Amino acid sequence: MKTLQQLYKNGIVVFIQAPNASQAAPLAQALQAGGISCVLTAYDAPEALEFIQAVSPRLLAGAGNIRTPQEAQDALKAGAGFIISADVNPEIIRLCAEKNIPALPECRTSADVQAAAGLGLTAVSFSPDGANGPAALNALCADFPDMRFFISGGVTADTMNAYLSHKAVLACAVEGIVNNPPAEQDAAAVTRRAKEAVLKMLAFELRHVGINTPDAQTADETAGAFEKLFGFKKEDRGGAYFAADYIEVMKKQFYGTHGHIAVAAANADRAAYQLERAGARFNWDSAGYNPDGRLRVVYLQDEIGGFAVHILQK
Repeated sequence: MKTLQQLYKNGIVVFIQAPNASQAAPLAQALQAGGISCVLTAYDAPEALEFIQAVSPRLLAGAGNIRTPQEAQDALKAGAGFIISADVNPEIIRLCAEKNIPALPECRTSADVQAAAGLGLTAVSFSPDGANGPAALNALCADFPDMRFFISGGVTADTMNAYLSHKAVLACAVEGIVNNPPAEQDAAAVTRRAKEAVLKMLAFELRHVGINTPDAQTADETAGAFEKLFGFKKEDRGGAYFAADYIEVMKKQFYGTHGHIAVAAANADRAAYQLERAGARFNWDSAGYNPDGRLRVVYLQDEIGGFAVHILQK
């Protein structure tokens, strides 16, 4: 489902504890400027439906704590793009399925997840219970390897990566990016916190520098020089010699006028999505994927300072 893919690529869904419909438009603009395009608020919060209606043209807005089919209908009518139901309610799930909107029921036990799977769902919601949250999630993932989980509460920008690092996690509802109570938001501060959260999620780091050479012998000699001078152990890895993990010496002319730079990310899919939002272009013919279909590596279309640049899954 397209919406689930959108949640996954965003990774961060901003939790709005106290929505203010009059601030919806500037808040949406501030979040988008910070690289976030998904929000979640509780159905029973004051102004929740008005906020969803105001913000949904710009952002993917979710309604949480839905308890009845009527509440689900109200949220969908307001423009909610996904629903977090308080439990596994077959009627709510059916209603959302008819409108091609994801219903992610709150699941606390294996029995809950089993019930959701029995209704044909491939994604559910999970709310962590304190510090034991990651361990509890791991247990559910072991029992249901084909299920994906939306982390629906109790997560901040400082704790989200304990969940986002798990391949079964769609996204996290993150608290603290938007202020509570719903006083007028400082747009610049919201954008800054959003950018900081996105960078923390992606956890970019320089992985290695690639050097182009005309042939295998020259590559061997070049990697050997780094080993001799700096103790970076030389290793033949097929298409290139590595000097430790820092220098990749290609056995032929490869991407980049001078070579390439590899930047690792905690999640390559989310990194590519965010970089494209920022205006980067990718050479998708260069992409490589893991056996589970997740992006492993892809080069940017344009060089930087004469170097090709690729992102790499950590």
